[in-house]
Amino acid sequence: MTDIAPLAASAREKFGDPGVHAIVRNGRTVHAVSLGQWIGAEEVPELLCHTGVAGWSPSALQPTRADVTCVRCLRSLNSDIDTYSSQLPLFSRDSLESFTT
Repeated sequence: MTDIAPLAASAREKFGDPGVHAIVRNGRTVHAVSLGQWIGAEEVPELLCHTGVAGWSPSALQPTRADVTCVRCLRSLNSDIDTYSSQLPLFSRDSLESFTT
């Protein structure tokens, strides 16, 4: 069996500094990162919103210092999500009003 501790430590090191967030592969959405249990007692960075990462590998998450744009992550951080408009709404406010009247 291979020792995964160095792999987990390397992943933690990439995201260890405050203000380091993540993008998934070549994505555009910036996610907040927290530590989560991986295998055994090893912890590795994971997306705060718990969005699934298909085919997870240590290289799937790329570190960035860009501001978080994921609305789910921002909600978890209790941020004011109205100030972030880079994620498009599913429905406009006008279309929602037509459903309630």
